[in-house]
Amino acid sequence: MKYSFFVKTGIITGVLIFIVLAAGVYVRDYNEKKSIRSINAVIERVVDGDTVVLDSGEKVRLLGINAPELHHPDYPVQKYGQEAKDYLKNRVEGKKCRLEYSILDQYDKYNRLLALIYLDGALINGELVKKGLAFATPNKYISKTREFLVIENIAKKFKLGLWETEEGGQAKK
Repeated sequence: MKYSFFVKTGIITGVLIFIVLAAGVYVRDYNEKKSIRSINAVIERVVDGDTVVLDSGEKVRLLGINAPELHHPDYPVQKYGQEAKDYLKNRVEGKKCRLEYSILDQYDKYNRLLALIYLDGALINGELVKKGLAFATPNKYISKTREFLVIENIAKKFKLGLWETEEGGQAKK
């Protein structure tokens, strides 16, 4: 009799915990979707592996990634920086893309729009990480960017691009 009481209590407790966690995920996703905006724009020019300029003249920083530097005042040109730029240029320059951004974290300190870039259903930000041409840097307002960490780990495992060496192809400071 006692055993079945504890089993039933355990099952009920487990179900309640599951319901609370599922409700939390649902509320988080619902709130995130309310804060995300989407626009269509032509990518006029690629600046580097994580920055583009739209045909409107607005600069866009690819959200959730950090490509090796090409033009940073404090860093030399970093390994795979040119490859990241070339890949991005070949992939999106002159093409109409869909951009998604959060109204909660719309611009970076350089006044660039922080966005995910989609072309023909493919998430370009994730492609750069997958090919080892950018590091994952998740954003707390768009949960999709957390997936980039998983993609980055796969690129590391297969020693792609930046991950041909343990430190990500960049000299340590």
